[in-house]
Amino acid sequence: MSAPDLPFEHAIDIKKGWFDMASLDYSAKLGTVGYTLPRGRVVHLEHVNGKEVFLPGVRKTDVAIFLLNGANDADVSNDGTTASGKFVQQAISPSGKMSGVVATGGYEIDSTEFDSSRSYVAGDLLTAPTGAGSGAASTGGVLTNASVVQFVAPVVGVVSSGKHVNHNGVSTLSFWSVWLPGSAS
Repeated sequence: MSAPDLPFEHAIDIKKGWFDMASLDYSAKLGTVGYTLPRGRVVHLEHVNGKEVFLPGVRKTDVAIFLLNGANDADVSNDGTTASGKFVQQAISPSGKMSGVVATGGYEIDSTEFDSSRSYVAGDLLTAPTGAGSGAASTGGVLTNASVVQFVAPVVGVVSSGKHVNHNGVSTLSFWSVWLPGSAS
């Protein structure tokens, strides 16, 4: 396990719609991914060898899940010490499961995990490319409005107030979660 990052460096902040008894979330272990998947990324659920796992991005009719914790977060993977050898006193999910909110829930989300090189305006459709290999570390599960064609590419969100710097000085993208499947073929 590498040293954890600060909670606001990679994150989602659910501005509206969370948390009450009707909130929709899901938990699963991370599948085989060639890079460290941070909180805030988009994943989908897949069955691999009879087990449910999260994999980055969305394909065709996958329902998006926005990660609340990352692979190296102390509550997912905690070897008991920091990179400098200091003891960590943190509760951890013994099974190593990650959790996230499901795109079908009524949420307005701020995310650090988006393609910051692009421009975004209210109403832009968002998707999140797949990619579990080490070459996809900067794009796998990252929100973007590039090449989003309604009913062809899966849509995971609609831009609300757009790109801005949050109260922690970190660039984020505000959007409403939606699920609009892409073409099944």
